[in-house]
Amino acid sequence: MSEIQSEIQRLVEPNLKRRLYVAFSYPVASVEETLPHIPEHIRYLIEYEDKVFLSGPFVTEGHIVGQGMTVLYAESEKEAAEFMENEPFVRRGLRRYELKLWELREGTLSIKTRLSASRFELD
Repeated sequence: MSEIQSEIQRLVEPNLKRRLYVAFSYPVASVEETLPHIPEHIRYLIEYEDKVFLSGPFVTEGHIVGQGMTVLYAESEKEAAEFMENEPFVRRGLRRYELKLWELREGTLSIKTRLSASRFELD
């Protein structure tokens, strides 16, 4: 092993290395076709929120339908694909998705919770 490979190994050794699946989704239908199904999409994500680490759209001001990303807890690519195939937009042919295996290594996540106000902040 080279010196640079040894250094890389040493640097990533303490990383979390949590493997997750990331689904990038893309619209394939018009806003008019998609709009009536947004509530069903949101209900699906809420119902299966225990399978979702993070999810949301890439924001373009003035556009309600665009690309999105969902990071999934899944034991296999098959399990992640089944979740996405059953997602209402995908199931109805309104969106397509691309699935990638991702390893969470670095970052910071802090949560401040105000229980009395049913409110939280992510830092």
